[in-house]
Amino acid sequence: MGRVTSSLAALAIIAAALGTANAFTKCQRAGRVLYTQDLYCPTGFASVASTAIGTVSTIGKSEGVRRQEQEFLDARASTARSASQNSIAATTPVQAQSQAAVCDALADQARTVEASMRRPNPSSWQDNLRQQHRGIRDQQYRMGC
Repeated sequence: MGRVTSSLAALAIIAAALGTANAFTKCQRAGRVLYTQDLYCPTGFASVASTAIGTVSTIGKSEGVRRQEQEFLDARASTARSASQNSIAATTPVQAQSQAAVCDALADQARTVEASMRRPNPSSWQDNLRQQHRGIRDQQYRMGC
């Protein structure tokens, strides 16, 4: 019985290891492609990965169900568009200037950390720099930089 349990435990560990994929982001600038393990592309690069347009399957569904799902997707898209237009209209020039200044400061900070990451450092310090860089990029994403 102990042998079966250990075999099942080993199988579970192998399955867990196979289930975790290495995440990466494909970025492109002027014909150059960059793969990064970060969630976001560096400054000047654009993400190449396409996002999923919809999550509704049409296999085995009646025409009425398909029409209802399409109406739902259209309503969700129009809501997202109107929300983004309202948020753009709500920002004043002063807010836009201060946000631009913060975005510029974050970009400078990210470049400084990236330059430090290129220098030879102990692995613990590299981990610290990697976490700082990820935090800066996350903050840039949250602010819409």
